[in-house]
Amino acid sequence: MSFQSDFELWEEKIDAVKADEIIELRIPADELAADSETLAIEAAKDVEAFTAVGMDATLIEQLKPLAGALRFCQAEWMGEYRAQKEAQQKWSIESVKGYELQKHLLRNFTFAYRKLPNVMKKVRRIREGSGNADMVQDLLELGVLGQKYPDPLTDINFNLEVLDVSRSTSHSLSEILAIANGDSDGSSESKVLRDKAYTLLLNINREVREYARFIFWDNPDKKKKYVLS
Repeated sequence: MSFQSDFELWEEKIDAVKADEIIELRIPADELAADSETLAIEAAKDVEAFTAVGMDATLIEQLKPLAGALRFCQAEWMGEYRAQKEAQQKWSIESVKGYELQKHLLRNFTFAYRKLPNVMKKVRRIREGSGNADMVQDLLELGVLGQKYPDPLTDINFNLEVLDVSRSTSHSLSEILAIANGDSDGSSESKVLRDKAYTLLLNINREVREYARFIFWDNPDKKKKYVLS
């Protein structure tokens, strides 16, 4: 089975983990997955000892597929996380150009439309506000406004092609910003699923190890195989 198949098999149970039950990652997800896969092999050798003290043997059988489900969830989250970090780096470069273009347009519009009160009112409204999202919106609105009233811009020898650049820049920056911002409060669906899968696997992992500590309390060689690092 693939990791995705493992996830699909466990998806309903993973999703059912409640928010207040989620355990914060104390070891990396991939390390827990690898540890649980090893635990499944070791515990399978001692399955009779586990069942002899009342443990449900299916716990051992659940370790490997649930570890696969966690690997899938981790890969999904890391793909999203890396895309967000790349977008943040791209934004730090591209946004500088956006702010420069915004400043250039506002300076030219303020002069070109200075004798047109109705248009200047629109320019002043666009000038209000600050921040990244505001800049992206300004570029769109300035591009539209300039195309609606091109003559005063032409009179001051303003290059009207810049208006198309402004609108296209707004569009591209909006896409970068959306990815860069992501879910800043940690509520990303893929991250939540990863955390839930981690919690579910960790609880089963701990349960098997708890039985092992009881069973092999006087067998140092066996006992050390069931110590979670």
